[in-house]
Amino acid sequence: MKKQVNLIVTGGIAASKSKELYDLLSQEYEVKLILTKNAKKFVDFKGIEYIDDIFDRDFYDQHHYADHIKIAFESTLNIVYPASYNFIGKIASGIANDIASLVFAVSSYNTLLFPSMNSNMYLNPILQRNKQILLDTKKVEWIEPKFGKLASGHEGVGRALEPKEVFESVQKYLNTFEKLKDKAVLLNFGKTRSYIDKVRYITNASSGKMGMELKNILKNHSKSLKTVFGDTLTPNNIDENNTYVKTNKEMLDSMLANFEQSDIVICSAALYDFEVENYVDKKIEKRQSDVKDMKLEFSPAIDVLKELGKVKKHQFLVGFSLANDFDLEKAWNKVNEKNLDMLVINLASAMESDYNQIKILVTKTKELIEFDQLRKDEVAFNIIKTINENI
Repeated sequence: MKKQVNLIVTGGIAASKSKELYDLLSQEYEVKLILTKNAKKFVDFKGIEYIDDIFDRDFYDQHHYADHIKIAFESTLNIVYPASYNFIGKIASGIANDIASLVFAVSSYNTLLFPSMNSNMYLNPILQRNKQILLDTKKVEWIEPKFGKLASGHEGVGRALEPKEVFESVQKYLNTFEKLKDKAVLLNFGKTRSYIDKVRYITNASSGKMGMELKNILKNHSKSLKTVFGDTLTPNNIDENNTYVKTNKEMLDSMLANFEQSDIVICSAALYDFEVENYVDKKIEKRQSDVKDMKLEFSPAIDVLKELGKVKKHQFLVGFSLANDFDLEKAWNKVNEKNLDMLVINLASAMESDYNQIKILVTKTKELIEFDQLRKDEVAFNIIKTINENI
């Protein structure tokens, strides 16, 4: 039996591509097509059944429920393409005054939003605030639009993904990770700081993108997710489930605080290997210092992954290793030394890049899984898929 999904089409230039998306989705799923009033000004779905009205008939039977309730009971996912500025604002404000917003409001399952609009609208602080409101519900997956030529003729962010790209995103999203559904996951990512003085520190070039992609998948496919993160290029929420740390020591303390109740622990953070030994507990004044006499001394830093491996009991422990090349002998030694269930090797060239090439070592099967260079969201998908297959 095919899964049922809802394709919600809102008013916008990109709505003209929604028919192609409908055709692609219909090959794999039973698709309920839902149109806003303005969507019909951009695309003609003649010959295809769709819903565009809240109540299209009289209701005399008090036990009968409306279409939006029936759809919500039978479907597994909402897909909004394109998601217009107006529709995003409406659902973020809790307004449900048409069939599209009603379906969103009554759905207990997740929604994939594919925004498309002028770049000034997309960068508008109100839109960004509404984005955060929706992400905070944990029921919305926000798929970033592309940078490119817009309908206005300008170049900027806000260009809709092509129907084939949307279809691929839906396919990936609905690839259920069955074993993860009842697992509590602990994830770390980002980079840490080895302080020289109160204001200066040594760090690395990690962007945190890989960890963010892992988080985006795990938050909707696991029983619970807690993250501990250092500095990242993209800001992250700080709350009871998401902890910000600065140093390796803070990272270890926070990971240990959540370790016992976690089933799967994924350590993708880029931690420093060398601790500044002669730390000065104040700002070193430039004018009062002789630069020639200043020397930094280092000692081995806390190895968070190794410490977690020492106390591992039931946890499935996944480590990441950044290397100049794929030295498999060295990698297997690291697996044994740190008591890992899985090790992801990625190359230093992946730092601050949107792409990565990895090899995965799996302890249980003594298997080596190799992937060519992929976008980091694709890499994250394959990592989670491998974990799901081996826990």
